[in-house]
Amino acid sequence: MNIVPSLLNRSESAVYKELLGIASNAGMRVFPKARLSDVIEKGRSFLTQREFNFYTRSHFDFVLTDNAYRPMMVVEYDGPIHAQDKVQRERDEIKNELCQKANLGILRINDRYVTKLENGMTLLRWIIEVRDIARAFNEAQISGQIPWDEPFDPIFMQPGANVKRFPYWLSQKTTQSIHDFFDKLDRSVPKGWTSICGEDENGNGFRMSFLYFGEQALWIQTGMKKQNLDFGLDDLLMELDTCELGLRLKKYCEGEISSCAKGKLLPIFQRFCEKYRALPSHSSGTDPFHCSWNPKGGWSF
Repeated sequence: MNIVPSLLNRSESAVYKELLGIASNAGMRVFPKARLSDVIEKGRSFLTQREFNFYTRSHFDFVLTDNAYRPMMVVEYDGPIHAQDKVQRERDEIKNELCQKANLGILRINDRYVTKLENGMTLLRWIIEVRDIARAFNEAQISGQIPWDEPFDPIFMQPGANVKRFPYWLSQKTTQSIHDFFDKLDRSVPKGWTSICGEDENGNGFRMSFLYFGEQALWIQTGMKKQNLDFGLDDLLMELDTCELGLRLKKYCEGEISSCAKGKLLPIFQRFCEKYRALPSHSSGTDPFHCSWNPKGGWSF
């Protein structure tokens, strides 16, 4: 018998390193490879034999706790096998259900959550810190410090004395780059920025965004797994989608990719609307397709 080379693989190690930094800034603690039965109390809950076996033998990738070691949320790193292997998908679903029963948030991530930086933050850091700010905001509303009709928006939040970051807006620089691009175009050229969002039958979120200028367009489609987390999936997907669109615009401006003809984009737009029962999400500037949407009839082209 031999000692394993490492408790964490390379990707898990990168996630753990990022989580340690986040936890240190936010007054949290992080534990890797914690058993489910050490984090969730079964109590009198009924579990099938398969669920019970999984509950007693499996572990979470990472558990975030407060300073009193109370579990706050779980982070699971899902490699490519999680989407390809049926058995693994079933195991993931059991874990999701157990967390839901225990009212424990679980976030499923892949490499892009820790390898891409936007506005000085990884996506993983932004999610955890915004979730922590949202919790503090909610507590302030309960105590009467903030009016109940005041909406929460991380853009206008300052994380705290130890974190010098404002505005708390992941896609800030990307959004500015899009407006700068439009400002450089001739004023007579029709232009706009449109986004729509929807979901599939499993609750996975999808978003399509495009920049339209004259008869040309740049577009991006982004997807995200349904998250069992008390965090707005739409907000998260919007930030991720905007950053991806900005990256596409940068490549276009540097001559790495070409734009798409407006006529070729329309059927792609229509298929997305039909497949994901899409709703309007964001629109500025002119409408390239002269389409409309209403709650009863959906899209009209």
